[in-house]
Amino acid sequence: MTERTVRHHAVKPCAGARTAAALLASVLLLLIPGADAAAQDPLELDPEPVRPGWEEWGLAITPYAWFAAQSTDVGGTEIRSSFNDLASITNFGFQSRLYARWQWLSFTADWTYADLETNQRSGLTSADLRIKQQILDMKLGGKVYDTRTTAQDGGMALWVGAGARYWDNDVNYTITIDPILPGNDPTVIDGRTAQTWWDPVIGLNMHFPVTPSVGFNVRATGGGFGIGDASDYMWDAEFAALFRLSKRLMLSAGYRQFKYKRTDGSGEDEVTQTTSVVGPAIGLSIGIF
Repeated sequence: MTERTVRHHAVKPCAGARTAAALLASVLLLLIPGADAAAQDPLELDPEPVRPGWEEWGLAITPYAWFAAQSTDVGGTEIRSSFNDLASITNFGFQSRLYARWQWLSFTADWTYADLETNQRSGLTSADLRIKQQILDMKLGGKVYDTRTTAQDGGMALWVGAGARYWDNDVNYTITIDPILPGNDPTVIDGRTAQTWWDPVIGLNMHFPVTPSVGFNVRATGGGFGIGDASDYMWDAEFAALFRLSKRLMLSAGYRQFKYKRTDGSGEDEVTQTTSVVGPAIGLSIGIF
């Protein structure tokens, strides 16, 4: 019996590898950050007075999860995945928002980390991919309109913000191409590629209280604008119901849709991808002070 030798190559991604990497990076966007990181500070809804000296300050964190399905079109290939499909390839993931307020100004940060691993096969070609993904959304803004009642049982408030969203998809891959004729050696290509870019973003956040314990929240964000290496466009929108559990805790439950389109490379290496993600979301806001 003849011993088969597998050939290993350390190469830069070719057009096909770039397409495969972009495709899998898009498919694995299970843990996409919130539409607008300016999550409603629970203390904003608290009718009780805060401690003396802290009236001008607010701080809250919101761990959250998005149970999303996605559709991706990249390099002429269409991929459709349910939430269960995406969850099955996630080794670890975490999402959280930070809200900090001073007087009417606010700073928000939305951080997502995901460690994903999958194997894809098409015909004679199989691809093993390990993706580490980080997404950080930061905005500076403030409240520009507020007609809510003192009892928080009517009216509405509006916040606007602007900033940037950072994307980092680090992809390690092994592509194996089986021989057409028996007895020949498979070709194995090992490599690493990364998608890194910034998207300028603007967003708004609206709060509609119904009772001191129940209200609604609407968020919308747009960005990219094709500036530099940014996405051609990106937008997302979310509608959520808010339920105050206690003075420091608030539960949010709603529905969100997100979409972006971007183009990487040029000429023969150009890859265009469009990704849409939609599904229910739930979070727990914890007011620190």
